[in-house]
Order: sequence, then structure tokens, then C-alpha cells
Amino acid sequence: MWFFIVFFSLLILYLLAYFILSRITVEGEKKSDAKIVVYFMNSGVHTDFVVPVKNKLVDWREYFPRENTKENDTSLNLIAIGWGDKDFYLNTPEWADLTFKTAFCAGFGLGTSAIHATYHASILTDRPTVKLLLTENQYKRLINYIRKSLKFNKDKQTIRLSPNSDKVLKDNDAYYDANESYSIILSCNTWINNGLKASGQKACIWTSLPQGILYQYGK
Repeated sequence: MWFFIVFFSLLILYLLAYFILSRITVEGEKKSDAKIVVYFMNSGVHTDFVVPVKNKLVDWREYFPRENTKENDTSLNLIAIGWGDKDFYLNTPEWADLTFKTAFCAGFGLGTSAIHATYHASILTDRPTVKLLLTENQYKRLINYIRKSLKFNKDKQTIRLSPNSDKVLKDNDAYYDANESYSIILSCNTWINNGLKASGQKACIWTSLPQGILYQYGK
């Protein structure tokens, strides 16, 4: 009985913290010279940054080579970048494949993480997407934020990961080793929210769910 009392009390406190902190706005920087177009895109429970494959500040192909994708399609000019639990990414093609062990380890920060990078021809229209305008300085800070999330080998190259199931990979994506551990405190949506703050964009104090970020942008 005490176990269930404590469990549900902590769950209520967690949801209450999420609701309150996700509704408190961290205001973005007001810049008149913001011209670099960046998006964040929600696909249910997960959120990605979507950025140009290349501009004068960065060429993301250096970190996420097209050759690591099945199609190696050179016509795609956008790349979606998301962070998450490595075990979930590599071993869970569908929600029906999610195991208790994977969910438990991910929820309580017992695993490791990965970056999922997907090339796109255009912004997908079947999901909530928010367009942002960044200055060069703000975009540099976002680049640095994403770069710090990646792990590198001794040759200073990103480390490509191989999923255990071919069903995990699509035609234009790949996975890369990353820093930190996913948890109910630091989720993929928390990672996006922290990236928004790092690049001077409007965000919330904290959120673990995508609704917290989308709320700030009226979605």
C-alpha cells in the first residue's frame, strides 16, 4: 500500500511540475537581423530540429555523412536532428516492439543516448512544425549545442551506430553515438527546449513532453 501511495504521489508531483514549468515562458532574444530559417518538428511524442544541410556556418554532412544513409540522396537540402535513448532508437522499430526493460532503463536514465539524423527534401506537412528565424550568432550557438551532444572518435569523427533491426532505418537516416542519458527528466523534448534556450529562442523553463514546447508557440 505504501509503495502505491509513494508511487502515485511522485507521479502527481512530476505531472504538476511538468504542467507548471512548461507554462512559464523563457523569452527569446529580439534580433532584427535574424535571417537563418530553422524549424522544430513534432512527430507525436518526439521533436526534432530541422536545419539547412549546409550554409556558410556549418556543413552538417561533416557530422552526418549522406553516405551513411541507404539512399545517399544528394538532392535533399534539409536535415532533421533529434536526440534520444540509444536502446530505444536502435531496438524499437514500432511502439509494439517496446520492451519493459527498454522503457524502464530509458525512463530512469540507466542507458546511453544517440542522435538521429534524417535528410528531407522539404518540411513535412502532416505534423506540427514551427518556423524560427535565427541570427548568425544564434545559429552558431545552436550548432555548438548540437555538436556538444555528439560523441567523437579519436579521429574527431562522429560515431555511426548500427541498429539491430533493418526495420529501424528508413531510406535517408542514420544514428550516431551521443552524450548524456535519456530519462524522464532529460527527454528528447527537454533536449529541444534546452537547444531553443541555448540559441536565444522562446522556450519554457522545463518540459519532458512536446506539448510544453508547442504551447509556447501556440500550437
